[in-house]
Amino acid sequence: MKNKYIYINALLLIVLICISIEIRHQTALQRIDALTAENAALQQDIAILQSTADKQDREIGRLTKEIEQLKAQQTKPPETQKTSRGGSARYSLTPQERDLVERVVMAEAGGESYKGQMLVAQCILNACEIDGIRPAKVVKKYAYTKARPEPSESVKQAVSAVFDKGETVTDELIVYFYAPALVRSEFHESQIFAIEEGGHRFFCRKE
Repeated sequence: MKNKYIYINALLLIVLICISIEIRHQTALQRIDALTAENAALQQDIAILQSTADKQDREIGRLTKEIEQLKAQQTKPPETQKTSRGGSARYSLTPQERDLVERVVMAEAGGESYKGQMLVAQCILNACEIDGIRPAKVVKKYAYTKARPEPSESVKQAVSAVFDKGETVTDELIVYFYAPALVRSEFHESQIFAIEEGGHRFFCRKE
């Protein structure tokens, strides 16, 4: 009889030990699940922070580029940047016409290089000479932007180089241009491509 009680007690002890082990196992599993969820949340937070950092890096790069362009506009461009192909006075502008041309070039290419600004001014000059009309009519006929910002010193020098000194960037008689990054123009691409500078493509008229 005594042996029977010992057997029962031993069996109960084994059962209790098994129950204790199972409870610990379940607790460990729950802890693992909790840690897994925390890790997933941390990974998501890290991804968000990385994305934000990437956006900030791109914004810093854009601002740095704009600052460099503004600094370049404040400095008179070296003679080697003008790509001069002429030297004589070419087209006489009234003070009102000069102000109009400078503001149009500023609106269209104020953020471009000095050469890009010269190319836009060259388009206006070529249109004046080819069509036999004054700058105001050219601006209207060729549908230049209606914005009229204050011109920078770089733009004023570019307009003077083209209209006063007869300097050009290309010998081609360019009259059209557009920015492919902003718009797709089948009309422009149907004309005669001449040169690309910065964000603009320039074309001669297709006869």
